[in-house]
Amino acid sequence: MASKDSTQKQFFNITDNVPEEAWYWLAIGSILLSAGFKLGKKDHWALFVGQWPPTFIVFALYHRLLRPSSK
Repeated sequence: MASKDSTQKQFFNITDNVPEEAWYWLAIGSILLSAGFKLGKKDHWALFVGQWPPTFIVFALYHRLLRPSSK
């Protein structure tokens, strides 16, 4: 089982290469995609995709709070 430090290091290795704005655009895109599914009467997909925005925003905020000097 991976330790907390190695898991956190792996997370930062991945997210250091992703611009902060990308997380917010992914959140907005998933909101729009969810709305599209809802309009298309695919309610299960709309609910599934509609749960993604908070995750993207949490990734952005978590990275910003723990790595404020990475820019």
